[in-house]
Amino acid sequence: MSEGRITKSDLDWWLEFAVTREWTFAKTYAETAPHHYIVEGRTPGVTHDDMVRAARVIHTLGSPGKYYSLTKIYLVSPDGRYRWWTEDNHFTDTTLVNRATTELSYGIQNAPLTASGAWSIFDGVATTWDADHPAYDGEAESHAVMLSKVRGSFPPHVLDLGCGTGRVLDLGLATPDRYAGVDSSQAMLNMLVRKHPKVAAVYPMNVTDAVEAGTFTDGQFDWVFLDSTVELTDAHSAQVDRIARLAVIEVRGQVWQLKDVREATAQRLVAASRRMSEAS
Repeated sequence: MSEGRITKSDLDWWLEFAVTREWTFAKTYAETAPHHYIVEGRTPGVTHDDMVRAARVIHTLGSPGKYYSLTKIYLVSPDGRYRWWTEDNHFTDTTLVNRATTELSYGIQNAPLTASGAWSIFDGVATTWDADHPAYDGEAESHAVMLSKVRGSFPPHVLDLGCGTGRVLDLGLATPDRYAGVDSSQAMLNMLVRKHPKVAAVYPMNVTDAVEAGTFTDGQFDWVFLDSTVELTDAHSAQVDRIARLAVIEVRGQVWQLKDVREATAQRLVAASRRMSEAS
């Protein structure tokens, strides 16, 4: 692992490392959730750096799963026999990795799907992204003031195109139950789900593909956030404008630009109403 960046070679390391360690049975959970674990300082050949590296591998290449009401990120072994997970809030605090067999599940398995089926350039840096790109002082308040100009009567339904790890949610500008994120990076979506396990929806796909497929309809969301790194044709940009009922917000790092689309939305609604009236 190089400065927190995770590659496929780190997965190879973990698969070999895991099978050559001595796993301890967790007696406390023998009747409720039987599993094994390895821990730094007690398991021979396991260091803190090993545990941090393992945690980053698991959260980069794993997928969300449910343990009753909790949502965790699990990495399943290539043979489908085991799943591995960690519990720490911060990757640098990881001291222990758990392992259970995949033959048992706990509770309703309705976790979000994050696997896009393709490796993204952002996957390797997902587990360090938030630490490397912290919010600046007053960022949430500054953006909230801007967005207050385009609020409706109810809390906004939000679509975040190129959502990454979920900065919009982190800043408290939207609530998870009214938020949908689109991103092609499985690992970035894993980070989002890890922080906001009650997110309404995530779409593990390329933004252009989502727009091209007509995944979202006119006026479906109040606000649409669009990461500036997403390259859209003029036609696709116009389509994104129609998906938003109130505003499109282009995100360029810490600089956000708001486009008010309320008038265009009203005109479309009037035209649609007129067509319906004429057809009746």
